[in-house]
Amino acid sequence: MQEKDLIELWNDKRRQIISAQMHSVIALAVLTVVALMGYFEGAYSYAISFAGVFLVTVGSLSVLNQFAIIREARSLVKDIQAVENPSRVARDIAASGSYLSYTQILMTVFSLALLLAFVLLIL
Repeated sequence: MQEKDLIELWNDKRRQIISAQMHSVIALAVLTVVALMGYFEGAYSYAISFAGVFLVTVGSLSVLNQFAIIREARSLVKDIQAVENPSRVARDIAASGSYLSYTQILMTVFSLALLLAFVLLIL
């Protein structure tokens, strides 16, 4: 592949990571507002369970999707590193492989922290 094609793929992967987060962000925002407004107080236990399962499902699928995108982006970084005489943009992208690992770790930590916070909020 040409360098230009690889950079376009990189930008596409970045857009995919961002858009993959939207579903879980919206679900989290809605459930947080519902919890803060007290709608879970006095609610049936199955309603609270459904909200928790919904949040875990949407969040898990979003994180798994993002992990797949990160895996593909890592392969793309390796391909860009193999380009002869890369441009500055290509060099910057090739150097960002470690940031992908950091992103994956932070996504895991934040996901677990948000899940814990939500569970504590509805209890």
